Amino acid sequence: YIQIPTTSLAQVDSSVGGKTAINHPRGKNLVGAFHQPRLVLTDTQTRETRPARHFRAGLAEVIKAAIIADHRFFAWLDEHCESILAGSPALITELIARACTIKADIVRQDERETGIRACLNLGHSFAHGLELVSGYGELLHGEAVSVGLCLAAKMSVHRGLLDEEAAARIHRLLDRFGLPTRMPAEVDRTALVEAMALDKKNLQGQYRLVLPEALGRVDIHRLERELLQGFIDRV
Repeated sequence: YIQIPTTSLAQVDSSVGGKTAINHPRGKNLVGAFHQPRLVLTDTQTRETRPARHFRAGLAEVIKAAIIADHRFFAWLDEHCESILAGSPALITELIARACTIKADIVRQDERETGIRACLNLGHSFAHGLELVSGYGELLHGEAVSVGLCLAAKMSVHRGLLDEEAAARIHRLLDRFGLPTRMPAEVDRTALVEAMALDKKNLQGQYRLVLPEALGRVDIHRLERELLQGFIDRV
């Protein structure tokens, strides 16, 4: 099995880690297996064959990786934002390598997601729910992840886990890369919470969300449905 990713999203995230899942009408990636590729071959020039929107969507996963594990990488992305969007080959090669290294290091510790690997789902509980209730394809995965990262940061501030300045930096960086930072107005809030109930991280009827506690550090927190619904309704 050899991965040859041709989208920015696949190049920085899904080609590494060994998940081989497909979507199901009840939720994203619910049917699948773990099977590690022998090789991942990335040609950075393939991004030139895709719309700019798709390139930006992949950058949401890069920002996610930085929030999870490397505050210096987050600052580097902030510093080089304009050059990355302008298509600097050297910077794009570096950001792909750094994002893949973060993911590979975590996967190496927990291949089948029984522990630390769940942290890679930062923003994804919200994102997968948004994709499901919006109808797959309305939001690109990276766009949904971007909104999910903002919601996770706001939730973390709400629970006293993250300072407001760090949350604002996350919001600003996503916005600078041209990514959405708010839920679509037409999203049914109750349906979103119901969709999030299908997340595989949930346990014993409780929602388990990955929340940032600082730039470069995240953890998993349990929430009751009422708390999550109240938060979603307010934001």
